[in-house]
Amino acid sequence: MDHTEWETMMYVGDSEFRVTQEGPHPNHQLRVSVRPAYGFAALNYMDQEDPHLTIANSYNPIRPVPDVDLIFSGSTGTVFPRTAAISIVDARSALVEWLMTRKRPSCIQWRPYDAY
Repeated sequence: MDHTEWETMMYVGDSEFRVTQEGPHPNHQLRVSVRPAYGFAALNYMDQEDPHLTIANSYNPIRPVPDVDLIFSGSTGTVFPRTAAISIVDARSALVEWLMTRKRPSCIQWRPYDAY
């Protein structure tokens, strides 16, 4: 099912990071947007305990960038930068790694989040 209006948010962690706005929220978050019709997905990772890269987007170094819009936030209508579009296979591998390690997946490339 294509994410055309809303992204999926997943949380994992042993301790709370925030206890407001319908929280508590664990301190590790992975935001996922998938467009199977195009074969692409984008990820956003947040870990309040990571001193080097607290918030990051998936990164695809291949050019030209895919011509696909992937929802970053359904509530604001923002989309990921197109450089964040990675294959669904790579996104799945990153998701599995994140669930196993509770750390930023190392199987894909990341770039610092930019509040575009």
